[in-house]
Amino acid sequence: MGADFESAPARRPLQRLPDTLISKIAAGEVIERPSSVVKELVENALDAGASRLEVDLTNGGKDLIVVTDDGSGIAGEEAILAVERHATSKIGSFEDLLEVATLGFRGEALSSIAAVSKCELLTAQSPGEGHRLLVEGGKVAIDEPVSRPRGTTVTVESLFYNVPARKQFLKRPATELRHATTVVQGYALARPDVTFVLRHAPDGASPLREVLRAQATGIDSAGRLERIAQLFGPDLANHLIPLPEARRRQGVDGFVGDRETSRGRRQFVFVNGRLLRDRAVLAIYYKAVRDLMKGDPAPALFLFLDVPPESVDVNVHPQKAEVRFRDAAILGRIGSALRKGLEAAKGEEPAPLRELGGPVAPPAWTGAGQVRETGRAVSWRRAGAAGEGHSEEGDPAPEAPAWAAELAARYGGAQPGPAGKLAEVAYRPQPSSPVPLSGKGRESLRLIGQYKGTMILLEGPESLLVVDQHVAHERILYERFRLSLAEQESRSQTLLMPRVLELSVAENAALAECSAGLARCGYSVSSLSGGSAAITAIPAVLPDAEAESLVLRIATRVAGGDELPSEEEALAEYLLTQLAASRACRAAVKMHEALSAEKMESLIGELFACEHPYTCPHGRPVVLELTDRDLERRFKRR
Repeated sequence: MGADFESAPARRPLQRLPDTLISKIAAGEVIERPSSVVKELVENALDAGASRLEVDLTNGGKDLIVVTDDGSGIAGEEAILAVERHATSKIGSFEDLLEVATLGFRGEALSSIAAVSKCELLTAQSPGEGHRLLVEGGKVAIDEPVSRPRGTTVTVESLFYNVPARKQFLKRPATELRHATTVVQGYALARPDVTFVLRHAPDGASPLREVLRAQATGIDSAGRLERIAQLFGPDLANHLIPLPEARRRQGVDGFVGDRETSRGRRQFVFVNGRLLRDRAVLAIYYKAVRDLMKGDPAPALFLFLDVPPESVDVNVHPQKAEVRFRDAAILGRIGSALRKGLEAAKGEEPAPLRELGGPVAPPAWTGAGQVRETGRAVSWRRAGAAGEGHSEEGDPAPEAPAWAAELAARYGGAQPGPAGKLAEVAYRPQPSSPVPLSGKGRESLRLIGQYKGTMILLEGPESLLVVDQHVAHERILYERFRLSLAEQESRSQTLLMPRVLELSVAENAALAECSAGLARCGYSVSSLSGGSAAITAIPAVLPDAEAESLVLRIATRVAGGDELPSEEEALAEYLLTQLAASRACRAAVKMHEALSAEKMESLIGELFACEHPYTCPHGRPVVLELTDRDLERRFKRR
């Protein structure tokens, strides 16, 4: 122990850090990537009362970011303060902090941006009477009056040029553009009364191409619905159901989608105009979905909360991505509104506030999964909405159960892979007849039966095994589909008629980011104007409709925050894995589906023949074990 102390480096004396280093450290908490810059500047523009906001990016924002607004501007004598830390006009006392009504309030945005870039600020409160600041690495290089229109333009060049360790962690331009698009889309949803324009150029020599344009509508429910149609297309808007009028008067407004909108991560929560990933609110929504939707994936949600500023604490996250509600009654009102909206979505045709893009399409879902009696057994037939077992989304995947290795040795099958990681697998051919439970390694397993059409119960020599029939079948299908896709990789079939996809602008950016990997999988996808995309070729192994739905799901997942591998080969591998997992989830036997004894035996036999039988493709457990010791302890026999 003494030797360790002797070899320790000499302790440095306490000292004050230089201001430049302090600024870079502070900037690291606020500015992570180009989209962070866009977020801070958009918030400043909205706080300044802008009615029009333009964002121009070059090379995904890695080279250049320009944000222009027509807001109130900054007085010339105050411009120098705007790039200093903790200088703000939005709060002046601790009491102000308790009831913040603006998006920004800490006075860190411009100073943090200027500390890690070459930043130019052009601003004017009155036409012709403007001011210009040029700041490089936190140091003011130019401070002069200029003539310009009312409003503010901030130009950010060479982000992280003086922090190379941060710069090397930036992703491909397509990835950075997708993140920036998601930010602009979020604030465009929050503020339908403001016009938003986003343009992008791959390099300084190329012209800017319009990525997003959303004309101002209104801040009421009708205006919000029209803004959703602008960003996501009229088809989605026509499948949205407004939340109850009574809750709208209590500050809870928004829309819940019908089953046609259950496409992954399309849940948006806004509190006083601020886009959040609020865990408490989303937990309430997902619980309501589980209670009311019988295992269906979560429908789209656009929730707008307008609450007194003093009832919500926005100063709990460095990037203001989360809030804390001081009044628990707000969550109760939210839960009630969401449940009523979901109940309406279950049994009623959507009634949009404004006709968008033609007549409202009726829901395609026609009822719960049906079963067909054939004597004492129930036939193996699936009906109802695809994906009705559990969603591909959900809580983070748990670790593989600690007893899984022992279970594998006892009953056969491979060792469990790491949770959440979709390992390369080899599917063993599906037998032509059911595999009996008495196969090698499973001699001691006896089928007990099925519990509530959901779980298969097995008796082992020293335990009771509970198998989730949906995730078990999902694992079997995943390994089959994964191998099939890998063998057919890059083989495609050209469609006679292109399939046009209606996407949000963020999903369109996500699809563009995936284009090279999708081509390796056999797809040919191209962007169209207005946020749409066209599929002209699909993998030869996939049916047309299924190939289309899988692309939609991938676009939604990536737009929702999935990080993509930067290497093309790794990207193709990721997409193959996602395609197989998504297809397996939709095709697997559903919850509450009665199975005959022969089908259950076949399912269990195929499961134990899998490479990784103890977790589904999303990392959730397939088999749970209750040992004799566990049961005796529950009955207090031990």
